[in-house]
Parts: sequence; structure tokens; C-alpha cells
Amino acid sequence: MKHTSKFFSSKLLSVALSLFLLNGCSLLELKIESQAVPLTTTELNTRILTRGYSKHFFSEVEAAADEIALTYPKDDVLHQSYVLLWKINAEEGLQRAAYQVSPQIALIDSWVFAAQMEQFFSVGGKGAALFESDADFKASQLLHEDIKALAEKLLSKSEFNEAQEFITDFVSKNQFESLMMRRTPALKAWLAHQNIDESEAVATLGTMPEALGDVSDRLGLVSEQTPKIMTWKAQLIALNSNVNGNDINKTMESLRHTSESFQDFVKNNPEYMQNLAEQMSLQLQPLLDDLDMKTDDKLNQLSAERVALEAMVAREREELVNMVERERKAIAIIVSQEREKFTQDLDKVSQDVLTLAMDKVIDLIKSTIIYFILFILAIFFAPLGLGYFLGKRAAIKKTTV
Repeated sequence: MKHTSKFFSSKLLSVALSLFLLNGCSLLELKIESQAVPLTTTELNTRILTRGYSKHFFSEVEAAADEIALTYPKDDVLHQSYVLLWKINAEEGLQRAAYQVSPQIALIDSWVFAAQMEQFFSVGGKGAALFESDADFKASQLLHEDIKALAEKLLSKSEFNEAQEFITDFVSKNQFESLMMRRTPALKAWLAHQNIDESEAVATLGTMPEALGDVSDRLGLVSEQTPKIMTWKAQLIALNSNVNGNDINKTMESLRHTSESFQDFVKNNPEYMQNLAEQMSLQLQPLLDDLDMKTDDKLNQLSAERVALEAMVAREREELVNMVERERKAIAIIVSQEREKFTQDLDKVSQDVLTLAMDKVIDLIKSTIIYFILFILAIFFAPLGLGYFLGKRAAIKKTTV
């Protein structure tokens, strides 16, 4: 026992050291980021109320089935089997419909299932003649009306009318053929009806608390429904087989005796168990040594890869810095050249503008001088010419007289 204790102590120390080394290696760090989008208030209400309806569905089906079972003798294998099949398949079918990830799809699928079950037991349906009582149809009709009323509360008026039209058409094309109630999921048909791609059927699973709540609901359903369904299935098997209760009790008693015998053997043979533990430790020692060696090899390999990765990152960083520096110098040269060209072009343009301005000024001065001379001539010579003309005209008149 001391050898075994030392063996397990050394193994625990080795495992602890390995975990410490792994935690110290930055390459093995895991970061879990959550970008979950929370469910809307409508989606949460739809999920809660749909799953609440499922419990109501279970109780109504069980009550109606038990009522029908009382109308037949217990040894009526056929009808008692029908009752059990209805309870099993109805509850399993609605479980799969109501506990889906998408709240709206769960509501639609539950509505479809209730409508299919009502159609199955209705007059003209394939299950109308299974039982003499109409308790099956009344329960199915009630459950269909209840889910319809629930959908009317949760959906807008246009959405409700559209969903009701879809479900009526879908149920008429996908009727239950037997008490097996093989469910045709309405998911694909509903998505096609809504023009939604299948990849967008579930937009989000909700936040972590919402997802945990969903898991909790499912676990609660399993713990509540599984014992009942297993019991019904066992009863169904017993009804349709030659196995009786005495045979089952004898088998269980045999298993109990075998278990007690094994416990007594372990309790009364401590030396044998100690020897067995030592033999197991000897047999497992090479395996654990090999595991330790492989773990060390992997850690060494990780260390080497980490060093190589750091060296590669350093080289890439240096190359990136050099490349940026080269690009910066090249850009500086280009900017300098362009600035010089721009300065030269600006000087040339300035000279051209100045030359053109001087030419225009000279032309303006010339024009001004010419106009000034003409103005002077007009002022001084116009009166003289006019006087000469008038005097000559007066002289001509005198000569004529």
C-alpha cells in the first residue's frame, strides 16, 4: 500500500507540474469571448408560455387516456396498447416540438402537432375509430384551441392570420397515419413560407443565463417525463409479450444477489484487492512513464516552436520597420522633387503674367496718348476751322450782294 501511495503521489505531482507549465505557456492561453445577442421580450415570453402549454398538453392527454383505459378491461391488449401508444407518442412528439431552440418555431411546431392530433381523432380521420369514447377527440380539440389562443396572444394579427393559413395547409398535406404519430417538422416549410434562409433560422441562442435556463428546462423535462414514458413503454412491452411480473422480479432479485456477492467478496478479501492494486500499478507504470515522456517531448516541442515563433516575429517586425523607413525616404524624395518642379512652374507662370501685364500696360499707355492728342486737336483746331468756315461763308454772301 505504501508503494501504491508513493506511486500515486508521484503521478499527482507530475500532473500538477505539467498543468503549471501549461498554464505558464502563453501559446496555450484560451480566451472565450461571448458576443451573444439576448432574446427579445417577445421571444422569452413565447418560450416560457409554449413550454407551459406543453405541461398542460401532457396532463390533458394523460387524463383523457386514463379515462379511455377505464372503459376497457385490463386484459384487452389491443385497446390498452392503443391507450399507451397515444400517451407515449403524443408526449414525445410535443416534447420535440415545444423544446426547440427558436421560440417562434417551437410555437408553430407545437401548434402544428396539436392540429394534426385533432385531425387524426376527428370524424373522417384515421384514428376516429380507435376508441369507442370521444374523449380523445375532445381532448385534442381542446388542446388545439388552447395553442391557437396562445398564438393569438403572442403574435400580431397579421402574423397570426398568416400562421393559421400556413398550418391549415400544412396539416392537410401532412396527416398522422397511425398512433405512432410520426411528426413531420414544419421548420423547413415554415421558413420557405416566410422566405427565410435555413442558415438564418436561429439568429441567436441568447445570453449565457438564457442558454443555461434553456438547458435547465430541458433537464427538468427529462427528469419529469422520462420515468413516466419508460413506465408506459414497459407496460406496453409487458402487455404484448409473454413476460410476466414474476419473471421480472426473479431477474431483479438475481441481479441484487450478484451485486451483494461481489460486495462481500471485495469486503472479505482485502489482501487480494491490495495485490490487485499493486499489479495494476505495475502494469500501468510503463504506460504512465510513456505518457510523462510524451508530455515532456510535447512541452519541449512547444518551447522550441515558441522560440522560433518569437524569432520569426522579431524578423518580420524588423523587416516591416525597414520597409516603412524605405517607403518614407522614397516619399520624401518624391515630395521634394514635386515641390521643386512646382516652384519652377510657379516662377515661370509669374514671369509670364508679369510680361503680359507690362505689354498690356504699354498698349494702354499708347492708346491713351493717341486719344489725348486727338482730344487736344479737337479742342484747339475745331474752333479755328469753324471760324474760318463761317468767315469764308460770310465773305461769299457780301460779294454776291
